[in-house]
Amino acid sequence: MKSFKPVFKPQFNSSQPLKIIPLGGVGDVTKNMYVYEYGDDIIIVDCGVGFPDEAMPGVDLVIPDISYLRSKIDKIRGIIITHGHEDHIGGLAYIWPELQVPIYTQKLTAGFIRAKFTEHNLPKDKIIEVKFDQKLDLGNFKISFYMVSHSIPDSMGIVIKTPQGCVIHQADFKIDWTPVSGQVTDVGAVAKLGSEGVLLLLIDCLRVEKAGFNKSEKSIEESFEKASNETAGKLLITMTSSNVSRMQQAINVAKKHDRKVAIVGRSFENNFQVSRDLGYLHVPPGIMIAPEAISSFDPAKLLVLIAGAQGQSDSSLTRAANEEHRFIKLREGDSVVFSADPIPSTESAQNALIDSLSRLGVTVYYSAVNSSLHVSGHAALEELRLMVNLIKPKYLFPIGGTYRHMEAFSKMAQDMGYDKKQILPAEDGDIIEIRKDDIKLAGKVEVQNVYVDGLGIGDVGHVVLRDRQKMSEEGVVVVVVSMDSHTGRLVSDVDVISRGFVFEEMAKDLLEDAKRLVKETLEKHTHKSADWRFDRKIIEDVLEKFLYKATERRPLILPIIVEV
Repeated sequence: MKSFKPVFKPQFNSSQPLKIIPLGGVGDVTKNMYVYEYGDDIIIVDCGVGFPDEAMPGVDLVIPDISYLRSKIDKIRGIIITHGHEDHIGGLAYIWPELQVPIYTQKLTAGFIRAKFTEHNLPKDKIIEVKFDQKLDLGNFKISFYMVSHSIPDSMGIVIKTPQGCVIHQADFKIDWTPVSGQVTDVGAVAKLGSEGVLLLLIDCLRVEKAGFNKSEKSIEESFEKASNETAGKLLITMTSSNVSRMQQAINVAKKHDRKVAIVGRSFENNFQVSRDLGYLHVPPGIMIAPEAISSFDPAKLLVLIAGAQGQSDSSLTRAANEEHRFIKLREGDSVVFSADPIPSTESAQNALIDSLSRLGVTVYYSAVNSSLHVSGHAALEELRLMVNLIKPKYLFPIGGTYRHMEAFSKMAQDMGYDKKQILPAEDGDIIEIRKDDIKLAGKVEVQNVYVDGLGIGDVGHVVLRDRQKMSEEGVVVVVVSMDSHTGRLVSDVDVISRGFVFEEMAKDLLEDAKRLVKETLEKHTHKSADWRFDRKIIEDVLEKFLYKATERRPLILPIIVEV
């Protein structure tokens, strides 16, 4: 292959290096957060959340560690948000109160952030809308933007001009010539930047293993329509709750098939309302109904958009699958469409949810049996090659993927003519120093997961931040139950063990009451199939509330279910 020659024409020169420090999003698909530092000026790009896995009991969300920034808050000129997905905005409600700096982003993303800040009782005056043709001067950083396609409108690439040269931060994107939103990746602007010279390109690499190009987002509507035709009862569609384009396509299908639409799940409801209010969703009059009205309609005339595509244990869809939802009662003849692939770490949760739905006799559509149900919002291999060829950066930094994705991206770039030394193998916490003629890893800041847990499901008023040390100070309550692996029935007494919470000999009555409460709660589910994730969640919920009311302490609840 002909050797690739990046076009780099540095416009600046300085003795100080530009520093880039990823606090999340490298080697990880979630909790994206990147610090750019030059002299006395800092900007931050994105502030997302991650999601707990099986090794994080009692944890609702994971957010980036901002310890490095605490002594530098007066240097932070602003936070720039690339788009409105949770792994890019979800950490703001927890991190921004400590930073309190301006937040710059596009209109729809700003609307999502305002809704979150309202929910958390935070001021919204520093959420600033920007347009694609707008420029910002943030100290030593000269910022501009360009439009990209993604699975949510108002996604953008960020151009960061520094005294060392031009850096492009390209988070999630794809090359879609017929997007539902009408927002096509501005390849002309990208090519112009490439001709002017780009020092470094940070680029999302999550789908580098997918050959070719992605299908257009518009192809999803046909799959929704096919599922509607094949469904005699209710049609439930679950997806990422901020996937506005896919919401629109579901509404289009509902109108065509004379189905009413209900929105179920707080995240869905909030994002739907914001998108509708700002004009990003076009909803025919008379088509929407309230969730509590679902039981009043013929199931064949219903389409429900419901939260829980990743199998989250506290989601509306998981509760419906376990026959615990107030408004959704699933029956044979109903269908559930998963229009979202699992993100890494949630595969087992999504599979468990699909099993639970299947046991109810519900028809389940998901990617393993129908690949046309989900179109990725992330660039596939040829789209990545196109973007790199247009921008022609001197150095490359793959972000937003796991280590295997970063390695596959490195191989792709080397096949295109890049030297391996031009491709950064960074990790979260690495300090990257960049000069116009050199780029290197120059140390590391300590970063660790910071956990968010809450008392109750979505009880925002009681949300607290805790790291592992805080959890250990509150104590641990271990609940051991033996259950039939097929029916989910209890087969022996519940055992509750306290460590660092209350002295067992002095709190026998409290622990006996806790045992009875767990037993009564689980016995309510004896007519249902086994779903260990859901059972663990309801044990955590009832004990958290009970123990806090009795002691005003929040120990870590660790349910252990022994399958018999």
